[in-house]
Amino acid sequence: MTNQTAPDYLNQEFIITREFDAPRKLVWKACTEASHLARWWGPRGFTTPVCEWDARPGNKIYVVMRAPNGMDYPMGGKFHEVVPPERLVTTSGALDENGQFLFEIRHIMTLVERKGKTTLTMHSRVIKTTPGAGRYIGGFEAGMTQSLVRLGEILKSGSEPVVIERTFKAPVARVWQALTDVNQIRRWYFDLKEFKPETGFKFQFTVQHKGTTYCHLCKITSLIPQKRIAYTWRYKGQPGNSLVTFDLVADGDQTKLKLTHEGLETFPKTPAYARKNFMGGWTYITSAFDDYLQNVDREIHITREVQAPQELVWKAMTDPEHMVNWWGPNGLKTTMEKMDVRPGGTWKYVMHGPDGADYPNKSIFKEVVKPERLVFKHGGSRKGGPGANFVGTWTFEKVAAKKTKVTIHMVFPTMAARDVVVKEYGAIEGGKQTLERLDNYLAKM
Repeated sequence: MTNQTAPDYLNQEFIITREFDAPRKLVWKACTEASHLARWWGPRGFTTPVCEWDARPGNKIYVVMRAPNGMDYPMGGKFHEVVPPERLVTTSGALDENGQFLFEIRHIMTLVERKGKTTLTMHSRVIKTTPGAGRYIGGFEAGMTQSLVRLGEILKSGSEPVVIERTFKAPVARVWQALTDVNQIRRWYFDLKEFKPETGFKFQFTVQHKGTTYCHLCKITSLIPQKRIAYTWRYKGQPGNSLVTFDLVADGDQTKLKLTHEGLETFPKTPAYARKNFMGGWTYITSAFDDYLQNVDREIHITREVQAPQELVWKAMTDPEHMVNWWGPNGLKTTMEKMDVRPGGTWKYVMHGPDGADYPNKSIFKEVVKPERLVFKHGGSRKGGPGANFVGTWTFEKVAAKKTKVTIHMVFPTMAARDVVVKEYGAIEGGKQTLERLDNYLAKM
C-alpha cells in the first residue's frame, strides 16, 4: 500500500479494533475530552501542544501534533455525530501551511462494553485527497494503532495528569527566554541556584510549606528551542518520579503554552502529594509567569539578602524612628511626616539631596501582611522635575534564622515612565544603595 499514489487512496478504508480493560464510559471520556485525548493522540514520541476538541455536533476540530524533532503537524476537522458513550463520527485531515486540507478522512468510532471491558472499533474512509497526501495517508493505520496503544497504557495506569493551557500576549521568543534564562526564572518560578537549557542538565530547588521542607530534584529530558522543554520532577528522600512538559506554539505576537505534569500517581499517597495541590500550584505559577511577561518591560526589580531575622527587618521598614536612619540612596536624608502602616493608610516623607534638592513623596498602602509583604501606590517627584508614579511591593522572605531576602518590585504605568525614573533619578542604583544602607543599619540594631 505504501507504493500507491495519492489518488489511489480515495475511498480507501481502514478498520482498526482494540479491546481495553476499562469500562465504556471511561474510554468515551478519554476519546472525547481534550485534556485526556491530548495525552495519547499521535504516534509514540509525539506530543499535542494544541488540542481544540469539544465533542459536540458541528464543532470544529483543531489539533497540532509535535514530533520528537520539533516538527509540527496541524490537523483540522469537524464533529458530525456524538452519541455518548457509543458512537462518534468525525472528519479530519492534515492541513497545509495555508490551513487547507491535504486530505480528509471520515471516521466512525464505536464502543461496545462486555464484562467490564470495552472494544473500540475505528472505521475510517478517505473522502478527499490532493497531490502529495499519500505520504500522510500511508502512515495513518500505523499512527492510529500506536495512538490506541498509548490510550490503553493510560487507561491501565488510571492516572490523570495536571494540564494547564494559557495564551500569553508575548512572542514565543520572549516566552522561551523567560522559561530558560535563570535570572528570569527566579522572578516567576523558584529560586534556582543554577539552570542551563541543555538536555541532561540537573537542577534542584527547595520549598518550605507548612513547616516541611521539600527538596525538588529535576533533570531535563527534552529540549526543542522555542517549542518544548521537559524535565523529570521528584523529591529527595521520597519514592516516585514525574515529568513536567512545557509546550509552546507561536500564534502571531502571542504564544500558546500547554503545561503537563504527569506521573503524580507515583508519589506517596498522602494529602501533601494530592493532585489538587499540584493543580493549585501550577495555576499560581502560570499566573505569575503571565504577570511577569506583561510587566517585565515596565518594572524595576531589586533583591538583597540582609543579615537579620525577618521580624527585625519588618520593624526597620515600618517604624519611622528606624526608617529615617537608612531610607534612600547614599547621601540623602529623610524627613518622615506620616507613616500609617495599614491598608488605606498614608505614608508621607521628604528626601533631601546633598545638593539641597527636595524630593516629596506620598504613598497609600494597599496590602500589609506582617512580616512578609507591603504593597503601596506611590507618587513622588523632585521639585521642578518629572514625577514618578508606580505600584511598589516590598517582600521579606525568611531564608534562615538570621537572614532575610528583601525584594523591591516597582511596576510603572508604561515602559517610558519606567525609563524616565531610571534616567532622571537613577532608580535602579538608588534601590541597590537603599538596600545596602538597610543591611548596614540592621547590623547595628
